[in-house]
Amino acid sequence: MNATDEWYEVSRLTDRSYRIVEGDGYGLFLIEGSERSVVLDAGIGVGELRTLADDLVDTPIELVLTHTHWDHIGAAAQFDDVFVGPDELPADGRVAIDSLTDEFTQRPARFKTRWFDAGNEFPDDVDPDKYTVEPFDASPAPVAEGIDLGDRSLEIYHLPGHSPGHLGVLDPETNVLYGGDVVHFDRGLYVMFEDCNLQDYRESLARLCDLRDDGIFDVLTTSHNEPISGEGLSLLDDLHQGLGEILEGEREYELVETDWGEARSYRIGPAEVLTKDD
Repeated sequence: MNATDEWYEVSRLTDRSYRIVEGDGYGLFLIEGSERSVVLDAGIGVGELRTLADDLVDTPIELVLTHTHWDHIGAAAQFDDVFVGPDELPADGRVAIDSLTDEFTQRPARFKTRWFDAGNEFPDDVDPDKYTVEPFDASPAPVAEGIDLGDRSLEIYHLPGHSPGHLGVLDPETNVLYGGDVVHFDRGLYVMFEDCNLQDYRESLARLCDLRDDGIFDVLTTSHNEPISGEGLSLLDDLHQGLGEILEGEREYELVETDWGEARSYRIGPAEVLTKDD
């Protein structure tokens, strides 16, 4: 197995974009323009993402990170031009796996153990003993200006809650909003990390509902789910209402054990919302 097209699972999302999945569900995207292209998030960093992207498009490539949790920055050091939400950019511009919190420092090792225990392998030219998430230099994402691809511009939205500088990226040509972890595994919400904020999350969901209702987007793609569209986007209303009820103490929960310690688990329809156990 090589570290590019055989390691990553690549599929077309639109005529000008790709969905790329690494490992067992770590998703990222490539959006192609006439003068430049954008890789959105960098996965867990086992494979050669930059090489894969160069094979898929013929334009210069910039990397935009929706946020700086470990499974979104893995291959960022492979890129020359990296952009991060201003609220998650350290003063010296150097981003590392523990820039926001040290909660993710053991995640690469845990992924590796789980991956091999399931009978999987790394690419032939990747030494598992040397696998790590390397630090990298980044610049503040141009939230106000967006990113000019030549034939169109991508719009950037600040959507905090899951993390303080979390971004969403809109391709107005296709009405697709690339939402990172604004909705997490199985269409739930992860709000149990040190840098999460329930109130910010609720406000971000309200903004998404407004953008959807205004026709700004009709497809929401996230890192750990299949694209959400049509009636499925009513999930945003349910999650927004549910977070409001959690904030008001009107929702029941159970305590569950996660990889990050004990958390409160709330059910909102089919989705699970995990919050800190204060």
